Amino acid sequence: MNMNDNTKKRSGFGGRKTSFNNSKKEDNKNPSTRIIEKNADFDQLIADVRRVTRVTAGGKHMSFSVTILIGNNKGKVGLGTAKGVDVPKAIDKAKKEAMRALITVPIVKDTIPYKSEGKFCASRILVKPAKEGKGVIAGGVVRDIMILAGIKNITCKVLSGSHNAINNGKATFEALKNVCKIYELENEKKNLKVEVKDNNIE
Repeated sequence: MNMNDNTKKRSGFGGRKTSFNNSKKEDNKNPSTRIIEKNADFDQLIADVRRVTRVTAGGKHMSFSVTILIGNNKGKVGLGTAKGVDVPKAIDKAKKEAMRALITVPIVKDTIPYKSEGKFCASRILVKPAKEGKGVIAGGVVRDIMILAGIKNITCKVLSGSHNAINNGKATFEALKNVCKIYELENEKKNLKVEVKDNNIE
C-alpha cells in the first residue's frame, strides 16, 4: 500500500500536483530572463525565433527568422525582424532594423496619456492608460514592449485573439504610434491657444 501511495504522489494523483512547466511560465512572465544584452542605452530582448525553409529549384534553403525588441526604459522602444543563415547573424540584422524603427512613446505619470487601438494584419491591440499602482496588465510580447518602453501602469488587450508574436508586436507599435500622433496634435492645439491669447493681450 505504501508503494502505491508513493507512486501516486510522484505521478501527481492524489497528492500534490507536480508542475513541470514552472520555469517556462516564469520565463513568459519575466522578460529579464530573455534579455540577451543589457546596456546603459538599450536593453535587447528576443521576442521570437523561427526556422524558415525556402524551397527553390536547387532544393531547400534553411534560414532563421528572429524578432528583437529594444528599449531604454525611458520611452524609446523599437522592433526589428530579420533573417539569417544562423541565429547570431539574424540577431545582428534584427538589432539594426530595430534601431532604425525606434519610436518615442509619451509617458505621463508612468502611463500613456491616451487610449488607442492598433491593427496589423489579423492582430488588433487595445492599449489604455491605467492608474498608479495598477501595473502592466498585458501578456506575451505586448507586455515585453511596455516594460522595455518604461511604462509602469497600463492595460492592454488582444482584441483579435491572435497568438502570432510578430503581428501582435507590430500591432502594439501601431497603437503606440497613434498615441504619439494624438499627443503631438494636442500639444500643437495648446500652443496655438497660448499664441492666440498672447495676441489678444497685445
